Amino acid sequence: MRLFLSISAVLLGLGFLSLGQVVINEVGWAGTAASGYDEWIELYNNSPAEVDLTGWRLILGQREIPLSGSIPPWGFFLLERTDDTTISDVQADLIYKGALPNTGIVLQLVDPAGVVVDTANGGAKEGWFAGDVGTAASMERISPELPDSPVAWRTGTKGNAHDAKGREVYGTPGAENAARSLLLPLECSVPSSPFSGTVELSWEFTGDVEGIEVKIFVKTGTFWELVAGDLPPTGTYALDTMGFPNGKILIALGAFDASGPRGGVVVEGEIAN
Repeated sequence: MRLFLSISAVLLGLGFLSLGQVVINEVGWAGTAASGYDEWIELYNNSPAEVDLTGWRLILGQREIPLSGSIPPWGFFLLERTDDTTISDVQADLIYKGALPNTGIVLQLVDPAGVVVDTANGGAKEGWFAGDVGTAASMERISPELPDSPVAWRTGTKGNAHDAKGREVYGTPGAENAARSLLLPLECSVPSSPFSGTVELSWEFTGDVEGIEVKIFVKTGTFWELVAGDLPPTGTYALDTMGFPNGKILIALGAFDASGPRGGVVVEGEIAN
């Protein structure tokens, strides 16, 4: 079994596998207040070593964007659509062509060996996991350690960057995501895989948990499904695996406030009933 979690999480008796060096960190699919066409994407190097992007690709649905340049340690790489005026006070690292439709697509980050090292919006049934057309807010990852899932993305808030008309951007292009400051510490216990019968999940989110509800999602096929919600910040849940087909299963558990997730964990295992 593999366990993926937020950067603030602590696990009881289990190990976890974090994401690769480079992740898709923020997606400005709604554009900006200046123009809905002024879309942007941010990558993040979650390591102490510079990453050469030669041979890397970013796939937006059916469109492929060859990457070039490099990302410094713990640094950001900003892609702006069509020209470098989308974010007026942050220089783009790469200009690309291709739309991010409001109906949603999956983004894939592919390394030179052809390995998909990260995705964004994978498994969303419709639209995007987060972001907002009305405010032109981005979809930002709450932690670079947390894999793509419904518990990994939160809608961006007003930041320090500005669009082509000088208005504040709802997001943090070229800077740390605002959601990282909201992460709640987590302790989580999950039985070892393979899973059979009823699997008991237990968790405890600590810190400012007022107004927090825990949600649990499961993915055995193409899309994520919500299986439980309105759960307390500390609790247990009996997941009946008999309702799912044998084979690979992903379980995502997250703490949500009214604006989105504030921490979580993703477990990968096998069902063998």
